[in-house]
Order: sequence, then C-alpha cells, then structure tokens
Amino acid sequence: MSGQLTGQRAFITGGASGIGAEMARRFTREGASVVIADVNDTLGKAIAVEVGGEYVHLDVTDSTAWEKIITTHKPFDIVCLNAGVATKTDVFGATVDYPFQHLDNDSYQHIMSINVDGVVFGARAVIPGMVERRSGHILVTASLAGIVAIAADPIYGLTKHAMVGLTKSLGAALEPHGVCVSALCPAFLDTPLLSDNTRKNLSLLDLGIMDVSIAGDLAMRALTERVSGSQWIVMDGQSISQYIPAAPFA
Repeated sequence: MSGQLTGQRAFITGGASGIGAEMARRFTREGASVVIADVNDTLGKAIAVEVGGEYVHLDVTDSTAWEKIITTHKPFDIVCLNAGVATKTDVFGATVDYPFQHLDNDSYQHIMSINVDGVVFGARAVIPGMVERRSGHILVTASLAGIVAIAADPIYGLTKHAMVGLTKSLGAALEPHGVCVSALCPAFLDTPLLSDNTRKNLSLLDLGIMDVSIAGDLAMRALTERVSGSQWIVMDGQSISQYIPAAPFA
C-alpha cells in the first residue's frame, strides 16, 4: 500500500462488519489509526483487535453519545458516517403486493433514525471542529439506491437519496471552510445486509455482487480526489467513477 493516510485519524460508524469493517482494514493498511464505533460490541472489538485500532460503543441515534465521543477523543481527519440498515432483511426476496404493505411505524422509525438521524447527528458533532481546523473529510455511505430507484424497498431508497442530497448541500457549504464531504454509492456488495434469499434473487436477475474489498477502493478514491459534494459509484464489472448528473439549469 502507498501509505496515503499515514498520520491520519479515522472514525467509522457501523465499523463492526461489512463496508465499515472493510474501510477500517484499508485505512489501517494506508497508515491511518482507526476508531471503530458500533452497537455490536463483540464484532466491533474483534475488528479493532484485527486492525490494531480502538473500539467505542455508539448508538448513532443518540445525539448526546455523539457529543461525548467527539469531545473526549482527539480530532479526527476522516469521519465515516456508515452505519445503516434496510427495512427488511430480504430486500429482493420478500413478497409484497404493493409498497408499504408491511411497513409499520416501528420499522419506519428504526430505519429513519439510523440512516438519517444518525448521519445528521454525526455530522453535526464533527463539523465545528473540522471548520475550526479548516481540514477534514466526511464520508457518507449512501448507495446506488440513492441515485436510482429501488422498488423493492422505497424507504431504504428514501434514506439513501437523503444522504446524497445531504452530501451535495453540505459539500457546497463546507468547501469554503476546507472541509470535504463525499458520498459512497456502491451497488450490491457482499455484506451481511444481503440475505441468502436476496442473493439468490439477485443471481436470477443477473445482478452481480461485488467483493466487499471494493468498499475500501471506493473510499480511497473519494479521499484521494477530494471533490466536495461528490458521489462515487461502482457497479459489478465496472470501474469506480464520479457520478455527475445533468445540470437542471442551462
């Protein structure tokens, strides 16, 4: 590895598994020191031991917990707001006749609190220090579902479209302060979010599942390019690229 992150400190929510764990591994190989945050203490501590980092228990929906962690740790150069869930485990496997058929209030509040509130609370906690230092990079884990339609789980799509919109707006607002905000928008990665039934259905639809190591490549591309407000996409069999939508105004 190139050691591109030597001397930097990274904080990763949802770091106990999937994309978060992979970013922890990659950032460590690139020379960063990593703090992993999660609610799964067993897996989180195991990843921290694996990468030689630190683990903290964090419920991202608890704004008070965010403030305590940020004020009791040294400043972070990279903050990955990665923790996220879907409304159900079988995104492409559950049988429904129409959207929201099985969406109860608890399921709705659960996904919104983690996927939206958790990111907003995290950004709110770290932005003041980054602005004061005039440096820092916030990586928001969105999804390709934040750019295209996902009929199988419209609320998941809602939360990820929200993350893309938040990234665009925060990026524009924070760029003059020396702070960069980027969104990671991968297609299907081999993570615990995909159930066995979903994997089978994706195979039937000829939709490939990428190795989770791609998440590290995607994050490093965003960190290297440092384009504030940008969205970085990757699909099976294709190269990582910046998604640039057509401008609505001529």
